[in-house]
Order: sequence, then structure tokens, then C-alpha cells
Amino acid sequence: MSVQNAGASPARVVLIEDSEPVRQMISVYLTNNGMKVFEADTVSAGRRAVNLLKPQIVLLDLGLEDGDGIDLLPEIVNQKIPCMVISARSQALDRVISLEKGAHDYMTKPIELRELLLRMRRMMSTQAVTSSPNDVWAFGEIKVDQALRAIIPSNGGKNVPITAMEFKLLRMFTSRAGRVVDRAELAKVIGVRSVEVSRALDISVSRLRKKLRDAGYEVNLRSVRGSGYLFSSDSITLGENAGEEIAQADLAS
Repeated sequence: MSVQNAGASPARVVLIEDSEPVRQMISVYLTNNGMKVFEADTVSAGRRAVNLLKPQIVLLDLGLEDGDGIDLLPEIVNQKIPCMVISARSQALDRVISLEKGAHDYMTKPIELRELLLRMRRMMSTQAVTSSPNDVWAFGEIKVDQALRAIIPSNGGKNVPITAMEFKLLRMFTSRAGRVVDRAELAKVIGVRSVEVSRALDISVSRLRKKLRDAGYEVNLRSVRGSGYLFSSDSITLGENAGEEIAQADLAS
């Protein structure tokens, strides 16, 4: 593991990448843009760096010499450290699994360095927000702590963590409560192409549905054949055309 200095009070970045040319390219660019980069080329070295340094952000490759970087993701996000996956894996399922395990973002190699920097700054800016009562977002009886990104249970138990992607899906569904949201729109939320969306989307929605129920909220989140998904709940105010759309959904089920 090597360290590069980048000026006064720079953001600390742990870069876990087994390709030396890629590490050097990213490290030099980020250092030149005011960050302090700590490099690691294996899962074990990356784990030590994250635990010791508590960085502001982690950049994580998946195909590492001593294991799959995806197995390190939960350890990183459990420490409330934002993590961006940078991988040559371009399949929709790899992206979805990474986001489901807590990655805040996913970039496919080869990467554009300026885009990487912009995404990192956005992630760190969002992470800097601390939790307060104003961070609780409510829709009907369902409440979500936006800073902690967790569903607040109805029975006063432990919060149920959700991933960044699940949070985006939940915002989409609740903003369209009582209306069918088509798969093309949802595909954009989870960052996959429409031809890849079916399995990836169904997995993501299924997990979100389970987490809502784990938090004590009985919601109706159903697939509408040939169209998309319909979200409704007793605690949600339905849209003007909800009755017609629900009837159509029942006929299609």
C-alpha cells in the first residue's frame, strides 16, 4: 500500500485496484485535483486501509488477486463510507448486485477521469450531510431516514437499511403511487439498458418489497404484465386515474 500526498486537508481516498497502470492513472489525476490517495492492490490490503484510514470515499475494483471485491462492499458501507465500484464487468447483473450490496455508484472501464471526479465529489457531498429530524422523509405512514438511508419501522424497532438504488426506486414508486411506472423509466433508475432490465429490475423490486414488509409496512407493489410496476398502500394517496389503472392491472395479473 502506498500513500500520495495532495496538499492541506485533502479528502482521503482508498483506491483498491490490482492493475498498476490503472492505479497510477487514477491516483495521479485525483492527487492533482486535491485528494490524498492510498493505494491497495488486494482485498486484504484494501480492508486494512479502509479500517485504518476511515477514508471519505473508496474506489473498488471487483476482480482482485485474492478475492472478489464485491465481498468487501458490505464491510465498507457498514462503516458509513461511500464506495464506488470501478470494474471491467459490464453485465447488468454485476451492476445490480454491487448496488444491492451497498455501492453508491458503478462505473465500467475504461473510465473517463473527469466524470469519475465529478461523481466522487457528488458522493462525498451527499455523505457529508448528517442525520437530523429534517432528514426524515415521509409518505403516508412510511418514513425513511434519508441521511442514514434506512426505513424507519412502524413498530419502533431497528431501522431497515436500504441501498442507494432501492432508495431511488422507492422515491420513484411513491411519487407515482397508484399509477403504473413503466420498465423503461425504472431501467434508468437502476442504470441498466432496457434489454437487460427484466431480471435485474425484478430482483431489485423484490428486495425492496421485502424490506418494506420487514419494517412493518404492508404495501401493494405488483408487476403489471407487459408494462411495469404499480405501487399502492392504504397510507398512500392514490392518483386521479388510480382506479382505472388498478383495474387494468388486475386484468393483466
